[in-house]
Amino acid sequence: MKRYSIYLFLICLTLFIFGCASSKHIKRTNTPETESVTAEGVAPIISGNISDAKKSALHDALKNALGLVIGVYVSQEALVSKSVLIDDDITSQTEGYIKKYEILKEWQEREFYKIRIKAVVRKEDLAAKLKALELSSSQLGRISVSFDIADNIDGKETDAKNAETQLKEIFLEKGFMVTEGMPADVIVVGTASANAVDMPGLSGLISYRANIAITAKKYGSEEIVANGTFFAGGVDVTKDSAASVSLTNSARRAGAEFADSVMKFFKKDSIVRITISGVSNINRLNDFLKSARAINEIRDCFVRSFSGGIAIIEADLKKGVSADIARRLENKKEFGVKIIKLNPREIELEMEK
Repeated sequence: MKRYSIYLFLICLTLFIFGCASSKHIKRTNTPETESVTAEGVAPIISGNISDAKKSALHDALKNALGLVIGVYVSQEALVSKSVLIDDDITSQTEGYIKKYEILKEWQEREFYKIRIKAVVRKEDLAAKLKALELSSSQLGRISVSFDIADNIDGKETDAKNAETQLKEIFLEKGFMVTEGMPADVIVVGTASANAVDMPGLSGLISYRANIAITAKKYGSEEIVANGTFFAGGVDVTKDSAASVSLTNSARRAGAEFADSVMKFFKKDSIVRITISGVSNINRLNDFLKSARAINEIRDCFVRSFSGGIAIIEADLKKGVSADIARRLENKKEFGVKIIKLNPREIELEMEK
């Protein structure tokens, strides 16, 4: 009985030792909460200090691993507009988002030290942080808008452009790109009119009431994106200033609602869903996204989900149709994708292994 207990102990000890040894290597551990990625880091060797260079290269590799996952799940527009926050609040804190990593290769190349790693990234933790930074993965790429709105005060046109200036500010705050003297995705035209209003009891102040009638059209067509008429008042000590306040207020009343209508129209009209099967890993998916974003017809694209080798991507088109995009993707020989299904709002692809 004693000898049997010793044998059992030795067997358990052997299994424990082998179990510990194998845990040093990262197998394919993707789950709904994590992603396994491969990334490289590099650092200069200063004064022959290999140890410090290795630490810096490893930190760079960990940052790049996080950046790769972020770049897949967040639009390019969001990455650009929030780049400082991403660097300060996310990639500088790799320990909080990387579950584990394995060094695949490390080497010295002239005056630099390089490291290649495989890392398991806590995807859900990243998503929560990105949400806190208002990096919505549903954000569209920047839609360009031009304005041509005339101001009228008491029936006479003025060059002040109070309403137009206010609308531009609101559209910029909403994430649009305002253009001057060049083609834009949408053109906003209209008139803002202010007229004096006789209102007793204002203690010497002058009152004006303004209305702004505006229409947004797609560039190169007569298709109406949005239109509307909005009213607002303004009070000040002089006629000119009261009229200006009322014009600005009418544009402010119109701005947020009108900008949201334009955004909603373009989102409905331009989003194409791309489903790709046979995607072996997130590195390959990232390469595909970079290539897709380089297509002239695509404003931006980003991943909605990635699990079991299937990626669902939303592509925001600035021109063209789904058939154009599908043919361009199929012609990219480095991925070897073939079209499985195609309709105006959906593309289904299969990636060769």
